[in-house]
Amino acid sequence: MSRPPASPQGGATPSRWQVLVARLRAARLEVEAAAARSGQVPASLLRRVAVLKLAVPITLLLGGTMLWVTEQGYQRLERMYSELRTSRSLTHDLNSLSFLSARSDATQAEYLLLRSEASLAQHRSVLQDIGAMRERLALNAAGGPVLPEMEEVLRYIDAEHAELKRLEALPPDAPPSRIDAQLKPNPIADGALRQALGRMVLRERERLDVAELAAAIEVRRQRWWSLLSIAFGMFLLILLFQTYRVQLEDEQLMAHRLQEERDRLERAVRDRTRELSELATHLQHMAEQEKARLARELHDELGAILTASKMDVGMLLRRQLEPKPAAIESLKRLQETLERGVQLKRRVIEGLVPTTLRNLGLSAALEALADEVEATAGIRIERRLPDELVCDGDRSIAVYRIVQEALTNVQKHARAKRVELEIALKDEILRMRLADDGVGISTAGMRKLKSHGLRGIKHRVDAFHGRFHIGPCPQGGTELRVEIPMKDIPDEEIDTAPEAERPPATLTPEPPREAA
Repeated sequence: MSRPPASPQGGATPSRWQVLVARLRAARLEVEAAAARSGQVPASLLRRVAVLKLAVPITLLLGGTMLWVTEQGYQRLERMYSELRTSRSLTHDLNSLSFLSARSDATQAEYLLLRSEASLAQHRSVLQDIGAMRERLALNAAGGPVLPEMEEVLRYIDAEHAELKRLEALPPDAPPSRIDAQLKPNPIADGALRQALGRMVLRERERLDVAELAAAIEVRRQRWWSLLSIAFGMFLLILLFQTYRVQLEDEQLMAHRLQEERDRLERAVRDRTRELSELATHLQHMAEQEKARLARELHDELGAILTASKMDVGMLLRRQLEPKPAAIESLKRLQETLERGVQLKRRVIEGLVPTTLRNLGLSAALEALADEVEATAGIRIERRLPDELVCDGDRSIAVYRIVQEALTNVQKHARAKRVELEIALKDEILRMRLADDGVGISTAGMRKLKSHGLRGIKHRVDAFHGRFHIGPCPQGGTELRVEIPMKDIPDEEIDTAPEAERPPATLTPEPPREAA
């Protein structure tokens, strides 16, 4: 593996390692600056993220370097094994040539002794084999310089090949004398050929030993490089896994802390909302108690005074104790004034605490309220009310005030001629629907009304953890829907979803009961 060139002195171009170190330092500074700006994510986590991002190109660079080194080693091994194969092939060919040389001399001597066609045919076959050796020897020796021994061997093969051509040029019926004339001695003596072959075989054996030793060294080197690459890869993988694990743990811890903080804030908001709702309910209850106390005082004290005054004036009028005509007229006006005071007292009491609601129940009180609105405002109210609505005191007064406020809004803003009032009690839930045929309500109007009557209605509904919905009616006008549970709901069962995500209040009315 080649080492990176050292950076020369004098401000020369920095090496790759120096550039990499500079980038790592710059990344660390950038991470710390980002952590200081955020103020939320720990700098150690951001530093690990930066290291994790830089680890990928580092891994690719080192992996590519290891791959290049391994490929170079494999190429060297391939060249060494090619040289080994060539050396073995050349050694085998040289040994074969030595054997064929001795075989050629033997077959030639046999022919000269026996003069048989079989001996001549064997001699020709040996010469053909020797001629075929030339191409392989020349091919094996083509990669290096031509040695003197190889030149002698090739001249010997050429001489034997020339003798074969001369024998093949003879006619089939050639006399033995002509054949003997073509069997000329080889210019390379047997001793010189054997010496040349021996030196070449010895050289190839030495070359083979050197190549085998180099191949063994290269194999061991590649083995160590492979082990080193695997070990480094495992170390880097463990490092990346550890970094990723620590990062994941930090992220999970941060997510857990955020979830705990979110839950704590939600509990705090829920507790504060419940406290405010309880406070508002308490204030409303105190207001109702104050109204009841005022009504009692008006009824007991002011009512008694006005009634006594009326009785006295009536007695004086009946006796006619020498009154002058003007005095009689004054007494008559006083009687009328006292009568208006009694009626005022009655209206104030009914407005503060409806006696009908207290004495006859919610259904009768709503009937009386509807009759009063029909008489004063000229609006026809179609009522679908159950015969009896059994509610506790708080819910009864809440439903009564909701209907009263809704009818007041209809008189002030709707310009309606007909109102539908439906109330049904099912599954321990009181469902109310009030719809008019007026001009309807816009978004701006809802925003405007939310600060007055509608906000009071919504608060009364929220006090019992009910549902409230107001919007345009499909047939025109405005529609108000309310659901109030008839029993108190435990805190853990309260629907904490935002108002926009809750389904609107529904109504399944009882069989209608029209007003008389």
